Amino acid sequence: MKIVIINGSLRKNGATAKILGEFAKNLSEKPDVEVTNIYLTDLRLNFCQGCNQCYKNGVCHIKDDADMLSELISNADGVIIGTSNMVGNVTGQLKTFIDRGHFVIEQLLKDTYTIGVVTYENAEGGAALHVLKKLLVFSGAKGFDKLLVKLPFNSDPFMMQKVIPTIAKKSEKLYNSIQKKQSTPPITKIMQTIIFNIGIKPFVLKKGEAMSGVLTHWKKRGIIVRADSREMLETPQFRN
Repeated sequence: MKIVIINGSLRKNGATAKILGEFAKNLSEKPDVEVTNIYLTDLRLNFCQGCNQCYKNGVCHIKDDADMLSELISNADGVIIGTSNMVGNVTGQLKTFIDRGHFVIEQLLKDTYTIGVVTYENAEGGAALHVLKKLLVFSGAKGFDKLLVKLPFNSDPFMMQKVIPTIAKKSEKLYNSIQKKQSTPPITKIMQTIIFNIGIKPFVLKKGEAMSGVLTHWKKRGIIVRADSREMLETPQFRN
């Protein structure tokens, strides 16, 4: 079982990092779990240039760490993403990776169980968590859990009595969901079906060859799309 934990916070020793570290400790104690901790501040992540070449080629033409991290996530059974709140949103580093990470259209998180973690001090922490939830659910996550922690800046999150037992409970829930291959909650499944079949799939198929890289990602992730359109039939990845 592979778990990837991504710290999108600005600091490697802040409250978000400590919370994610506790998740890593709990999950690493399981005999069949391999945890990979990623600090975005350690990676080379350039801004998206909006060229759409990744949709056609399946990879980004910018040679940095973005595609490496996306590949790591695509092979994970569980993904935990944490961020501090920045004006009701995720951090700039995390947003840069979101823009580059092959998430929604490529359905990067299909069959993956996820947790979104947000720390905040004053207000709008829920807004930042909503950004994470949309990202994870819209990217095809099979399960989504959340942890929202309000605390003073630069303080120890473990001074709050409920934080450690809550992390332990959510770690166990994530582990059990993956191990038992729990099904997607009905409401989430309906929403994802609508998003994919009404929003994403027609858009991709209409673009034809310009989206051939996306179709490659779908095929790799076991996303079955009926070959009932000229655009798809003419795409090399789906020819017999």
